[in-house]
Amino acid sequence: MCLKELKELNIKNVVIYVSDSLRWDYAPPSILDMGITIKTIASSLYTAPSFPSIISGLYPPKTGVSTWEDVMPANLKGLFNLDNYNTSLWCETTWTDLPPWQSQIHKVLGNPKGISLENISPPFFYIEDDKGGHCPYGIEFSKYRRFDDFYREYGKKGKDELIKQYKKGIEQSAINFKNRLKILKDRNLTENTLVIFTSDHGELLGEYGGLAGHGRPTCPELVYVPTVFIHPSLKPQKISKTIIRHVDLYPTIASILNKKVNYASDGIDLTCNCFPSSGLNFLLMGYFKSKNNFIKQMTYKSASMWDFNGGHTFHYLDRKKAIMFFIYRRLIHHPEFTFLIENNKRYPQNTIKDIKTAIKHLTLPSIKYDNPCFSKKEAKKVISNKFIESEFFKEKTRIKMSINKLKNDKKI
Repeated sequence: MCLKELKELNIKNVVIYVSDSLRWDYAPPSILDMGITIKTIASSLYTAPSFPSIISGLYPPKTGVSTWEDVMPANLKGLFNLDNYNTSLWCETTWTDLPPWQSQIHKVLGNPKGISLENISPPFFYIEDDKGGHCPYGIEFSKYRRFDDFYREYGKKGKDELIKQYKKGIEQSAINFKNRLKILKDRNLTENTLVIFTSDHGELLGEYGGLAGHGRPTCPELVYVPTVFIHPSLKPQKISKTIIRHVDLYPTIASILNKKVNYASDGIDLTCNCFPSSGLNFLLMGYFKSKNNFIKQMTYKSASMWDFNGGHTFHYLDRKKAIMFFIYRRLIHHPEFTFLIENNKRYPQNTIKDIKTAIKHLTLPSIKYDNPCFSKKEAKKVISNKFIESEFFKEKTRIKMSINKLKNDKKI
């Protein structure tokens, strides 16, 4: 059985289960063994821009979503605009200070309905954001007021303990997912429902000098995520040397449901049994000053191109300013550096070397990861021709988040 044959089945419902912050190399085997598993290129490095890309089949420069303050255009909400379908976005284990139908992701996506899997009526499209491998790993959000408190604690414990705790979070996510499958079974919906298990981005666990978390830098651990297509008629297998992208999900699901894609998607229909050779990832974030006015603002911009074997990342920023800014953030203990700092208190001889390594991966104009089958020149040409000249990357002041919002305890 291949993805092409999904069109021949009587599939009426689709469930996308997003295990937040789950990187490719930590995907739980118990889930991978359930269906067809394919290495996937995430469209961005954190939830706000990744979810719109999954929903629309478009890369972030086309959805226009780069921060939690942006709202996805109504005419591009592909999977939420399926004719005669009930749709739901559910966030039961994330944004736990809000009802599951009123999260910040709902606001970004234009406030779609939130209906539980127990209550949504067929035919339906249902997508859920599960806590997955998001910080604090395997621990309720309420236990840590700030994420850097978590990284500070585990910096003192070391990388091995951080990884062990991350695995606990993934194990809990797998349990949550299996509970969702049980709901489908109890409702006798298994045969006519396609379930897709995936993630919005990966997670760093002390790589590149000691960085932890997600959002930056653009590297394999954050770009590569798993996607598993699950249906009783699908023979479980792991497809090697092949990748898909977030943007391929909408055109593929539309094809399976015999629905029309109403605009030019950046993705392809995977049921045609043709797979992409490469995928793109984009990041546009703002950093802001604190009281001492050391640096007023920096917009962190990156674009990258990836295949199964690796990729090329390009940073579009003033490197000297970026180096100063990240050193500044190191001094005031922000999450991406907290683990590095606390871990190096145990091994102070590594401090300068590790900071240099971290800064290199955060600020170099271009950097190659592993062994992609295309050149740096080819990657830059694809990215520049399609996206870098767009308004998404031209607007230097489009990010409007304040320093107070940046310091909130909300999940980023």
